[in-house]
Amino acid sequence: KCFFEEGRALASLSHPNVVRVINFFRANDTVYLVMRYERGRTLQEHIHKKTGAIKEDWLRGTFTQLLNGLREVHTNKLLHLDIKPGNIYVRNDGNPVLIDFGAARQTLTAEGMKLPPMYTPGFASLEHHRERGKLGPWSDIYSIGASMYACLAGAGPPTAVQRMEKDKMTSARKGWAGKYSAELLDTIDWCLRLDHMERPQSVLALQKALRGETAPRFRGEAPMMDQLKSAILRLTKR
Repeated sequence: KCFFEEGRALASLSHPNVVRVINFFRANDTVYLVMRYERGRTLQEHIHKKTGAIKEDWLRGTFTQLLNGLREVHTNKLLHLDIKPGNIYVRNDGNPVLIDFGAARQTLTAEGMKLPPMYTPGFASLEHHRERGKLGPWSDIYSIGASMYACLAGAGPPTAVQRMEKDKMTSARKGWAGKYSAELLDTIDWCLRLDHMERPQSVLALQKALRGETAPRFRGEAPMMDQLKSAILRLTKR
């Protein structure tokens, strides 16, 4: 029943960066969602087939567009809860689309919270694993940060539970200093804060950071050479 209602909610969404649900119906003691067919490949395939590092401009542009779709999802009181490179589809024209809402929850309703959790370790926040009452837009934002991290590392970070016990994750700032701007790396690390209150609290806040309109709230210590390279990157963009 809950899944059917979520299908109804998804069918009402019409956004170029969210997979289009054309129909939903009950049959064979289950519920079906019929979605528009898209041509392209997942971000996971893009990461694995890409030769060389993914360019910063592409990373910023792709995720800023994707966040337009996630904003629409959150506006409709839905959380995706399973964002990962395998659920981000890059169309042939380069536009990203958020797919696979099998874990989506109408978390602002009592019934939505009764459903069992579904998530992918490494891309799921701490509140995905425990204290599900704290789930919110910031939980999807953690998954966005983990997906951006995977674009750099080729794989997602350690699970949030492992990080909580002993955080061995190499921060984006430390791992890729000089290869990407300090601002982008700090933005990724900001999304991956274990405390949900220390992450961007809305998609809009994250978009502003990715567009360079605001500085990340949590910033790593930038060595002088790192600061210089970051400044050069900004100048070359101008």
